[in-house]
Amino acid sequence: MDYAQSRLQARFGEFPDELLWQKLEGATDPASALETARSCGLRRWVASVTPHASSHEIEITLRTRWRECVTEIASWMPCNWQAALLWTRELPDLSALVYLARGATPLPWMLDDPVLQVYSRADPTTRAVLLREDYRTLLGSLFERLEHSVQHGVPGRSRLGQVWLDEWQRRWPRWIDSAALKELTTLLDAALGQPARTARPVLLRKLRALFRRSVLHPVVVFIYLAFAAIDLQRLRAALLKHALAHEGLIPS
Repeated sequence: MDYAQSRLQARFGEFPDELLWQKLEGATDPASALETARSCGLRRWVASVTPHASSHEIEITLRTRWRECVTEIASWMPCNWQAALLWTRELPDLSALVYLARGATPLPWMLDDPVLQVYSRADPTTRAVLLREDYRTLLGSLFERLEHSVQHGVPGRSRLGQVWLDEWQRRWPRWIDSAALKELTTLLDAALGQPARTARPVLLRKLRALFRRSVLHPVVVFIYLAFAAIDLQRLRAALLKHALAHEGLIPS
């Protein structure tokens, strides 16, 4: 834990402040946006992104970097935290995996994603078998519970988000002081029911306070990942703005 704590403390200090975000989001071209991103901790997300990257290339790169980030951090932690940590690795893929598991026709971008292409390029029968085999432990209960909630009309702000949170809690190590983890769950649960722009400032402020109170507790790993996920979404929007404009999908 000491090694993980020291590494995370260093990375936490690299998160961009609001002035840097304003500069990045105000960039008039992708090269300027990437230059700004590479001046802070965002550089690990965009190391391989070029100014001429397409929207699909940007999406795939960021999703890949997220998976790598979670895998790396999980390697720093004791074994009893692996299940809870690795559950966050597939977070960007949950909607797509559920979409494919329900038998929907794969979307074009899924054919190039390094994780999803195995399933999206397969015929429907093979795809169903592969998904059940590869994600039985990770997503089996998620599919079952989502199907049950749809059939029975269970209300909810974000059915998928809530099921993900419930499964994450189930994977926590036993016999730990879970107060800080429960507080983090409450913060994330509240944020799920609000628009991103509304929820983000409040969530970040509360996450910082929880981070300061939780030094030397394993929850700091998840607080860091929550910050990273928020930054990644904001970075994604800033980069896609230029790519989509170049592709004629939004006004330039």
